[in-house]
Amino acid sequence: MLKKNRRNSEILLMNPVKYLIPLWIGVLLYAVLSICFGAKGLTAYRQLEIEMDKEAANISVLTALNHDLNETRNILTDDRNNYSVYARELGFAAPGESFIRIIGLGSSPKTIISPGQVVAPLSPDYVQERILQIFSFFIALTLLISMACYDFLNYMKTQESGSRYASR
Repeated sequence: MLKKNRRNSEILLMNPVKYLIPLWIGVLLYAVLSICFGAKGLTAYRQLEIEMDKEAANISVLTALNHDLNETRNILTDDRNNYSVYARELGFAAPGESFIRIIGLGSSPKTIISPGQVVAPLSPDYVQERILQIFSFFIALTLLISMACYDFLNYMKTQESGSRYASR
């Protein structure tokens, strides 16, 4: 009789503890989803790294462009004759001078150097925390209901089998 009472107390103690499992599974699921898909999660981090690489590439292009422009400025400030050469390359003529441009004969006028382009960083895509919380809550609730139904069906089965033996 002592074993039976001890077993019943273990069962009574185990049942409430068992119902905490869905709660912990919900918390764990929320944590994993938040780490993977949240605002500060891994996917957002990867997207920010891609944007950072784009910005670094744009900065290197702008640095090279700045170097070329500084070289051109230094060449033009060293010798006054370079002004006229550079102006002719751009398609300008000196006062009293005229020239005929023949299109398609190789030497085309220099194009004006672009000042670069603006690369606006995109904000990362992520799943809102509220959606992750609701999803985790419903998964935990589903597990809790499933466990309660399973225990209820087992309880009904034991009651039914107990009544069969009692009727005999």
